Parts: sequence; C-alpha cells; structure tokens
Amino acid sequence: MNPLLTLLQINDSVFPIGGFTHSYGLETYITKDIVKDSKSAEEYARTMLEHNFYYNDAAFFSKAWTLCVKRASKQKIAALDELVTVLKAPYEIREASKKLGIRFLKLTEKLHPVKRCSNYLQSISSNELHGHYALAFAMYAQALKISYQDALSAFYYNALNGMMTNCAKLVPISQMDAQQILFKLQPLINRLVAEQPNMDEGLIGNCCVAQDIRCMQHEKLYTRIYIS
Repeated sequence: MNPLLTLLQINDSVFPIGGFTHSYGLETYITKDIVKDSKSAEEYARTMLEHNFYYNDAAFFSKAWTLCVKRASKQKIAALDELVTVLKAPYEIREASKKLGIRFLKLTEKLHPVKRCSNYLQSISSNELHGHYALAFAMYAQALKISYQDALSAFYYNALNGMMTNCAKLVPISQMDAQQILFKLQPLINRLVAEQPNMDEGLIGNCCVAQDIRCMQHEKLYTRIYIS
C-alpha cells in the first residue's frame, strides 16, 4: 500500500463523503455581501485557516493523532469526541462534522479496515460516541503510516479547496482566481502545520464568534444551496 496514493484518495474533493454539500457558513457571508469578490474571498480563506481551523478542526486532528501514536485508551478517545461535540456550538457545523466522519469511516472500512476506526464506528453506531471527521481522518491516516506533516497539510488543503470551490460557485469568482488563491496560501498552510504541534492546548476550540454567528444564521436563510 502506497501512503501517498492513499492520502490522495481519501483527501480527494470527490471522495464520496458529502463534503461538497457544506459551505460551513460561507453561504451566509456571500448572501450578506461580505464575501463578494476575489479579494474578499482570499481574506475570508486566510482568516478561516489562521483564526478558526487552526484552533478547531486542525487542533482536533492533531490531538487525535497524538492519542493514536500513544495508543491511548478508548476512554481518552471518547473524551476527545465529547470535547469536539461541545466545542462545535452551531448545530449545522456539529452535524456536518458527524455526517462526514461517519461516511468517511464507513467508506474506508470497505477500502482497508483499521481496528481503531472500526471500533470508533461501532461506538458511534451504538450511540456511545458522536463521531467527528477530523478525528476519523487522523485515526485512519496515522494507522496507514501517512506522515503527520503530509496528512495535516492535506487536511488544511482540503478545507481551503472547499472554500474556493464554494466561492467559485456562489460569489462567483473565476476558476483561475480560485487556483491563484490556493497557490498563494500554501506558505500559510506550511506555517500553520509547522506550528500546530506547539499550539497551546488551552486554546483548543478557540471560538471565532463571527463565524459561529454566520453558521447559525445559515439555518434561517431564505434561500440555501448548502446544508451548512
């Protein structure tokens, strides 16, 4: 099994777990004319990665990875699962994380079963745990011997790629502008990945208030294309 090819497959934007159906509040920003062109799309993406994703899903990923390396007990995984659930305050974002996590686990179970992931899925199915995508992705990638740096870089990139895909559809911005933003923000992703292991654990789940509000407002938008 080739770790690089495995990473490319499970991180592909067309990997059928439903990621394309979510905007994570971006649809609200666009509806309110806050994100309205390439410049504001880049600013939004940069802010999301640096001030939201870094403290939330990327931090959850990193914590799950560490627990797997240490072969932590089921109880510690359960505690992290509960913490992530509590920290994802907006309903739509919490549900998106659960749905993507469950679909990811079910699909990878058919590709190449991993015991810890199978146990996680079983605990979710029996309603013992909630299930979250960041945890599932980290657990699977670590088990298949993908490097931490590569896996976390891909995880960041996938989030950014989703933002740009949604901006191209909704703002809209051109595909070329989207690709330029993806390329331009590579150094930011490199920096965040390098800093992630040293992040103050007390800051995990640090709230980006405006983002949470936009996610909550999305639930009542008059017209919605995305689930979140």
